Amino acid sequence: MRQPAVALLAAAYFAVAFPTYRVPIAMLSAALENDGCILPEDFAVHNFQIWSPAANNNRTATVDFAYSDDSTSMETNCHYNSTSVNVGPEGLTPRYACEDDIVEFIWRNGTLTLVEKACPETTSRGFEAAGSVRPKLRCGATERNSTLGEGTGCFALEWSMATNFTSLSPRPR
Repeated sequence: MRQPAVALLAAAYFAVAFPTYRVPIAMLSAALENDGCILPEDFAVHNFQIWSPAANNNRTATVDFAYSDDSTSMETNCHYNSTSVNVGPEGLTPRYACEDDIVEFIWRNGTLTLVEKACPETTSRGFEAAGSVRPKLRCGATERNSTLGEGTGCFALEWSMATNFTSLSPRPR
């Protein structure tokens, strides 16, 4: 009789603590069983910059930014360049790992999607929180004799962009 009441109380806590996404039952069970499981709530992207080569420049585009999540005390830097490898599931939009591979990102059509593994040390089933930001960019041409060569460099008008995770689900296979 006592266990259903505890589960109901825990469900109510998680519903209030994480209003932007629903916690799957399997993840809720894992969180309740493991004291060290802190689910990601929100995150911030700092100093977002991208560069795209001009048509006559054979270099690869670059993406650079810093990532932080106060709820899980996660901080890492994220980069995309010619050495980046897709770490996402086959057949889906490519994802790239940040320096701490608990965090991955997708840059597509002006939207930056961040994916953070949820409770990676305490759950056997892989869950991940995801959320997106759409940075407003200021762009300018880069010259042929610059470090990257001719192209377009952009940076976010807001140095720091904070938002909530909007989903928590099992990692796609």
